[in-house]
Amino acid sequence: MNIKNIMWIAAIGLTVASCGNSTPPESTRAERKHILEGNDLYGKGDFQGAIGSYNAALEEREGSVEARYNLGVSQIRRSQTLETDSLKQAFMQTALGHTREVTRHGADKPLVASRANYNLGNVSFDGEDYAAAIEQYKQALRLNPSDEAARRNLRIAQLKKQQQDDKNDDNNQNQDHQNQQNQDQQDQQQNRDQQQEDQQDRQQPPQQDEQEINPQTSEQILKAMENKENQTRARVMRGQNGQEAAGSARHRKNW
Repeated sequence: MNIKNIMWIAAIGLTVASCGNSTPPESTRAERKHILEGNDLYGKGDFQGAIGSYNAALEEREGSVEARYNLGVSQIRRSQTLETDSLKQAFMQTALGHTREVTRHGADKPLVASRANYNLGNVSFDGEDYAAAIEQYKQALRLNPSDEAARRNLRIAQLKKQQQDDKNDDNNQNQDHQNQQNQDQQDQQQNRDQQQEDQQDRQQPPQQDEQEINPQTSEQILKAMENKENQTRARVMRGQNGQEAAGSARHRKNW
């Protein structure tokens, strides 16, 4: 717990609620006995023993606001002494449940409910949930305006909240700046790629345009082809005529 920055309720007289003169008429002798035993154990640092005594008081009278408040405080203290995170979390969650239950008694038990809100504010502060801590300290002061510890912690929580907001703003600005730099780099790379493509296009040899043959040239080509075909046909005919003449001569009889 960050006890250097905020004031946790430390003294036994301020930490746990005693029965004293404010004992409600419906409380029982056994309940009061267990609460006093729990307070004594709490003062000696035996938080586990105190938890047992406060639970015994609640078994005597389930509606005992003082026993439930003291149980929540003891469980918070016990969680601070545990080494296993899972056990710490289990104790803390149970403690917060009891403490929140006590805050509902602002009308009939304003001082105890104020202390419960104060303790919830300290837990929120240690979790760096400064917005929640601020509201819980304010509620503690509404129920007990003379609580100077709550007033001091409220000012510290407000300062921490402002620092947190400023840091978040700086982080957002840095992220925006980084995003802009990334975008600029992408744009520059795209420009370089485009310039390279343009340069490659300029280095390519120009393609020759297809040229159309004018009618006169076309007529000359066709005429030449036709003459060549006629010449070839004439040679073939002469060859055939020569072969026929030679054949006739071989078959002629001599008389």
